Amino acid sequence: MIDVLVWNKYSRIVMQLAKQLKVSPVKALHLFYNSNIYALLLNKEYPLITMSDAYITDEIIIELQQQQT
Repeated sequence: MIDVLVWNKYSRIVMQLAKQLKVSPVKALHLFYNSNIYALLLNKEYPLITMSDAYITDEIIIELQQQQT
């Protein structure tokens, strides 16, 4: 049950990324899976998974912006 909830959360985040960055969902999925934030989401000791979808999406966007500078 928990896995389904987590995967649903991931899909909502990916769709928010696609919308905010104006990219395809496939591109957003690639950005999501290659982000440091995704690695933190996998870490059960780090409570990032408990944060809102919008917060996590914003953190990924901030990470992407920092990579560009």
